[in-house]
Amino acid sequence: MRPFCKFLWFVPIFLLAPTLPLFGQTPAEVACEEAKLGRLIHRFSTLIPGDNLFLWSAGGEDYSGLAVSGPFRSAQPIRDELQISFDLKLQASGGLLNPKRLLLPQAILVRRDPATNLSATEPVMSAWIELALQASDPTQPLQPLLIAGRLGRDFGAASGAARSLEAENLFERCSAAEPSAFDLAVFEILSRTFRVTDQLKQPFPGPGQDRYKTIFFRDVEPLTYRAKVFSYLTACDPRCRYSEASFQLRIHFALADTGKLAAGRIEALRWCLDGAPPPCTAFINPETAVIVAPPIFAGHETQPEAVFRSGAFLNVDSQRSPENILTDDVPWPQILRGTAWDRPLGTP
Repeated sequence: MRPFCKFLWFVPIFLLAPTLPLFGQTPAEVACEEAKLGRLIHRFSTLIPGDNLFLWSAGGEDYSGLAVSGPFRSAQPIRDELQISFDLKLQASGGLLNPKRLLLPQAILVRRDPATNLSATEPVMSAWIELALQASDPTQPLQPLLIAGRLGRDFGAASGAARSLEAENLFERCSAAEPSAFDLAVFEILSRTFRVTDQLKQPFPGPGQDRYKTIFFRDVEPLTYRAKVFSYLTACDPRCRYSEASFQLRIHFALADTGKLAAGRIEALRWCLDGAPPPCTAFINPETAVIVAPPIFAGHETQPEAVFRSGAFLNVDSQRSPENILTDDVPWPQILRGTAWDRPLGTP
């Protein structure tokens, strides 16, 4: 019985260790999730230059996201947003009206009205996903599922069947561990605080013609997440051409004794051409600023520069630029004070 007693003595010590995750994702799982989310968000677009769109996995074939109208005015730096919150559900096979047709993969895009700016008049923002087999230019879709911030059911949901979902391998399972409630809270917080714009970049603000779409996903280390930002636009001169390039950031979180978020860190990943190992940034000249700012009551308030610069600021200019600011502290207690996330977020 002595060996058995020793075993029982060991187990409680293990269980009484701090309730932080012992293991994160494997590099293969993270790379798989990054690639799958990248294939999916490539098919998304918004309408207006300067817009941001965020997407993350909610588990299985379910995804959540937030579309944000161009959040900054460069002439007088003010943060002023409209938002569309949405869910996307993918189905590997679904029946069609014609019972003789083969089952096809299907997608359902639904606007979440309680977290969306709705209006009966212009301007309203919109977002869509391209379901055509070849998504060569998602800004000019051939088979879109579209939602908009206009009052009325016609703009609140859309669904469709498409072989492209299977062709893109969007039903691939990358990890046996689904996102936790803590992960989902982090993704939601990032979608409300993380913004990408060239209108704040240094030394010269940009014209605001690019649009940005970002995927959030878990990284290898516990309490660490990645953001992969895709800058995209369609330029016509006179022939229209779609271009898209990406850079990556890593966001480190920490927990206070209370269970709330403590101060963290955000860093832009180094350029691949500098010899950095993967993951790294291949986009040589993003010429973009990234901020982490307090959440805003979109459509009801604006933020002056003193407020939206009270969090973190990165200047991801170009590979050799002396203007680069590639890392900064994120004062989460200050950023989230008085919000719905100013509370313990549970066990990671």
